[in-house]
Amino acid sequence: MDFCFTVDDVCLEHYSSEAYLERLLEFLGENGVRATLMVVPLAQGVPLAKKPGYVALLKRALSEGHEIGQHGLEHDRFEFGIPPKMVLDLPHEGPARERVAREKEAILSELTVGKIRERLACGRRLLEEALGITVQTFRGPCLSICDNLFHALEAEGYAYDSSRHFQDAGWDLLNGKADVTPRPITRERFEGLQYPGRLATLPLTTDYTWYLRDGAVEATRALARHDLEACFREGIPFVPVCHVAPIFQGDDDNGPAMFRWLFD
Repeated sequence: MDFCFTVDDVCLEHYSSEAYLERLLEFLGENGVRATLMVVPLAQGVPLAKKPGYVALLKRALSEGHEIGQHGLEHDRFEFGIPPKMVLDLPHEGPARERVAREKEAILSELTVGKIRERLACGRRLLEEALGITVQTFRGPCLSICDNLFHALEAEGYAYDSSRHFQDAGWDLLNGKADVTPRPITRERFEGLQYPGRLATLPLTTDYTWYLRDGAVEATRALARHDLEACFREGIPFVPVCHVAPIFQGDDDNGPAMFRWLFD
């Protein structure tokens, strides 16, 4: 069983900054944990290579044993699929909900294997040229997926994808639901989420540290324990996700404290 610490939205304005990324690398180093950092290659329309501060931090991350993955291209919600309902239900996703309601057919028409391959290749090239690495890992922005994404990922030779998820209940908590029942995590579900070709799938569980407030710590910790123990019991990877800035922007030290507890 693997404990896979993953980080989304690296380089994305509002959810990442160089200062918070440096702080996150310090936190990981203090705890002896190596992570997969999902980087937005063209965040705010600016290629990674033109962000020397981020490039230096990511090269440091690589030297410390962390992995760099690709997180979309520009982090448009619909460049690789459509986000799941529990993501679209988040309060800040109002514009995305409206776009789906208004333009769903037009969005789907842009999700051909050929167009997705072009976006994948562009983002991958931006990461590899800036960092001098080979990118093998992908996660869709806001967990947006479609069947053609997985065909395109395999055609482009990616080793694994982590755009699917196990635990809707994490987003139920973020959406303010009081009575949350964890969804079972089983090997059968894990196997059912695998792509039939060479591409491996590592489904994430959820985000346990998104602006974590004091009043949500107990319920979130119970959910994290449920998910961790289920993954251990079933012999499948436990893949939580956090975001560069929000893990530190809840109340007090709640975000880092949640992961220190999980590590223990």
